[in-house]
Amino acid sequence: MSKIDELAVQLEAAETVEDIEAISAEIEAEKSHEEAIAKKAAILDGMKGAKTAPKAETEAKTLGEYAEKHLDLSAMLSGSSKSAGTPYGFKAATDAHLAPQIVSYSQNVVDVRPENAIRGLFGSEQISGNAITFYQLGATEVPTGGSPKAVAQGATKPQLHVPYTPVTVALQKIAGWFYETDELLSDAPFLRSAIDNRGMFELAKAADAYLATTLLATSGIQSKTYAQADGLTADVLFEAMMAIKTQTGYDADAILINPTDYAALRLAKDGASQYYGGGYFYAPFGNGQLETQPGIWGLRTIVTTAVAAGAPVVGAFKAAASVVSKAGEGASIEVHRGDHDDAINNRVTVVVEERLALAVRVPAAFVKVSQAA
Repeated sequence: MSKIDELAVQLEAAETVEDIEAISAEIEAEKSHEEAIAKKAAILDGMKGAKTAPKAETEAKTLGEYAEKHLDLSAMLSGSSKSAGTPYGFKAATDAHLAPQIVSYSQNVVDVRPENAIRGLFGSEQISGNAITFYQLGATEVPTGGSPKAVAQGATKPQLHVPYTPVTVALQKIAGWFYETDELLSDAPFLRSAIDNRGMFELAKAADAYLATTLLATSGIQSKTYAQADGLTADVLFEAMMAIKTQTGYDADAILINPTDYAALRLAKDGASQYYGGGYFYAPFGNGQLETQPGIWGLRTIVTTAVAAGAPVVGAFKAAASVVSKAGEGASIEVHRGDHDDAINNRVTVVVEERLALAVRVPAAFVKVSQAA
């Protein structure tokens, strides 16, 4: 019988007020004592559990770090296998992670890509399947009754119509690869830096080329030409911006331009031999701070070989098109040791890849500029 039970028996037998109050006080004191002991025991148990609990795995912040933690290269080192790879699943911080393919995932993950990647110009979407069907919008039509206007009570309202065409595009595998020494197989930090510093750069270039080619092959984008004698000028690019505004109501937000064309514009001078865009020491006409690669007409300007010289592209990228990827997927990494040449050259091939597609919903929001024939 516990101490409290004994006191309860005594309390039941008590006949005076003094005895009842005294025994009741002892019962309350005993209860407080037992609660304190129980609380102490719980704290001690928690401390023991904390000491024995397995250490949580640190989160991977880049594809290279993810590969360092999860890519098993031991079989390649032993010679029993010629390749190793991660499943699709590494996600950037801005992507929704919907599949349990990554054991450790951080919302602060850094997607290591060049800052001027074309991909970043477009909107971003995800799908659960392998293809997406979307509506591609044409120019707004006013079939009857003229343009929108104030309508009197009982009068006929003008009809507005935006033609749309269903388009289906499938995810495409975008990949890049590079050689690296086979020391990468036994040097985890080397593996990590190689993927983050070179692999993701190569992947971004491959994605840029695919997106630019797909965009230019889209039916319905506008075109604007310039005379060979005049050459490509900033005026032509501004006119392309206004063509987008006129046809769609959208505002252009970026320009893709070949390095050759950008250099010609960047080095253009006025009659006083002052650079329009600022010289190598000073901003334009000595005002403000110097920008080494300023945007044309205030738009984000991507200098890239993904578009040909003499054929820049002006567009409302963010509003009119989006890059589509598969939910739960991301970039994957593979390391291969191939033929006899790889062995004698002490090298391996590193492949990075992912799947994506481009959905151009408003083709007229893009203008391809080119030289007149």
